[in-house]
Amino acid sequence: MQPDDEQDFRADVRRAGIAIPQDRYDVMLAAYRDFKAAMQVLDIPYSYADEPAIALHLLPGATP
Repeated sequence: MQPDDEQDFRADVRRAGIAIPQDRYDVMLAAYRDFKAAMQVLDIPYSYADEPAIALHLLPGATP
């Protein structure tokens, strides 16, 4: 993550009007960092052929 990600986290929390108890701050910051990392991976587009949402999987004996 970027060195200023904690500043971004504080700004986002402040903007949202959320109060985080001090004993939960480190856990929430770690979750924020994990979420940001996941979003970078999830933002990579699939080709049409690789897109899992278009795959139709029918159970044996099922009719469309």
